[in-house]
Amino acid sequence: MNILVVGGGISGISAAKVALREGHDVTVIECTGEPGGLMARIANCRVGFKTFFDEIRDKPRLTVIRDARIAKVEKRENVFTVILEDGQSIRADRVIIAAGLSPYDPVEYKGKRVLTSLEYDAVIDQRNGDLPADFEKIGFFLCVGSRSKEYPLCSSVCCSYTLREVKWTLQRAKPEITVFYNDLRFFGQEFLMEKAYRDAGVRFVRANSRYFEEDDDGVTVRYFAAGGLKEERFNYAILAIGLRPNPELERLSGLFGFSRDEFGFAVEKEPLKADADGVYLAGGSIEPMSIKDAILTGFGAAMRAVNDGDGRVSGVLEDKVHTEIPGDLPDINRSHTSYLFYLGTEDPWMKMFYEYVSGRFIALARELRSLGKNVYVVSRNMVVPSYGEIEYEKARREGVVFLHLEEEDSVTFLENEARIAGKDREAVLTVDKVIGFDDCLKLFEGKEFLMQFRSEPQLRWSPTKWSREKYHAGFIRYPRGERWSRREFYGALGEILLDVEEERILPEVSEDRCSGCGSCKEACPHDAIEMEMREQQVALFGPNVVSCAPIAHVKEGSCVGCGLCAATCPSHVISYPV
Repeated sequence: MNILVVGGGISGISAAKVALREGHDVTVIECTGEPGGLMARIANCRVGFKTFFDEIRDKPRLTVIRDARIAKVEKRENVFTVILEDGQSIRADRVIIAAGLSPYDPVEYKGKRVLTSLEYDAVIDQRNGDLPADFEKIGFFLCVGSRSKEYPLCSSVCCSYTLREVKWTLQRAKPEITVFYNDLRFFGQEFLMEKAYRDAGVRFVRANSRYFEEDDDGVTVRYFAAGGLKEERFNYAILAIGLRPNPELERLSGLFGFSRDEFGFAVEKEPLKADADGVYLAGGSIEPMSIKDAILTGFGAAMRAVNDGDGRVSGVLEDKVHTEIPGDLPDINRSHTSYLFYLGTEDPWMKMFYEYVSGRFIALARELRSLGKNVYVVSRNMVVPSYGEIEYEKARREGVVFLHLEEEDSVTFLENEARIAGKDREAVLTVDKVIGFDDCLKLFEGKEFLMQFRSEPQLRWSPTKWSREKYHAGFIRYPRGERWSRREFYGALGEILLDVEEERILPEVSEDRCSGCGSCKEACPHDAIEMEMREQQVALFGPNVVSCAPIAHVKEGSCVGCGLCAATCPSHVISYPV
């Protein structure tokens, strides 16, 4: 089978890896001089993409066509004939659209000291030598070019990217940093990073409207917060620009016959599948998403493309995908007149569930509002990325009242009364029923969520992998919108396929010298070592005495060959074959 991938960014290359592993011929069309897309423009991601692409770069069944644009597409008997502008013709049985995303260009704001996040990335790139001499006070401003009347979607990744730019900044200098935000829409363990940077002195301000006035010495910023207009000076203002669909997607939809929605993204007829036969979708063609989700959807789109011919996927692969059906929120009596939902917690481990609870609260608030109830939502943080922002806006238009707590605000509850206190303001809400964030915690108790137990780098390159025998998808991977569950399922299948034939060198244990101390077991992040009881003869005078002692044993199915056990062993009894 011939697979055509349109777009050589991270999602397109991910799709190519899976299709190649399945034994198909793959052609990648890239409109620029080199694959990489947005990821290759980020200083601290450039090497990661290169390493990822290098794994397949020289595969004989891979063809990468650079600086290419599609001029014409013909389809006969389920076979595409794609003609490029230079006249080259490509035959394809399946097409994967991985056109990527386009950063918003805030021409109305930009200057020498008002920089976009990508421009700032180049400033702090370690390859570029010294930082500016006046690198003393930096302001980061979220949601520039998104969550607006012109473009209502949330770009999903801007908050996370800003958090990383704060990290990279502090690795090189120690300026005073302020982050201005609407909501902090982080993912998983990023909430722990937020807490660490708050503790390190990074200031967070909840403020929506902003005005920038630049001069030779800095930037004056005016913003509305804490009930009044504020003014502050910064050396540099960094704009977290939103992500929009690639303009090329409109032309591609006409060539291949798939539909786009009102925001310009491709419509999914089924998960990762367009409404045109033989056309599949990955990455930013679907919606704004992170690198790890782009990789996941690339894996999944390729699995769908190469297996939709017979509609079947190997049961051996499916058996390794671990999913769970989420439980229900506490039952709510619909007979009351007024309700208040409180969305807030100070525990960074529980903040990881903001996205799931935010979505469920909005859905329930809309249902109650449709019954004529008075509904209030008091939020410390409303995490509804991408299309979730549309549901949020619908709830507001339907009459759900949202009250957003600022940094200085506190909220206390007494029976059915909520008292909000802040600087120069106080509000009291009396309702019939209060539903709090803590009321939902039973949904998450005793579960092993992938995003809680895997670091960000692990999730990026192995977005569904718990161990070599178990891959998480849906609720148990990361609780969020239902549209992601099947995407993640197909993505997990693709990742399993790549892991099945992966070359690994496994450690060997010298059992006669192992003391059974368990250091290796404690160190292993993949639970790939177990302690087995083995009989041993004890050297004593008189009759031979047999005793049992623990010995380290490597579980081949779970081991990834990282070598941490060998580095940890105090007796040096774990080694790798030469």
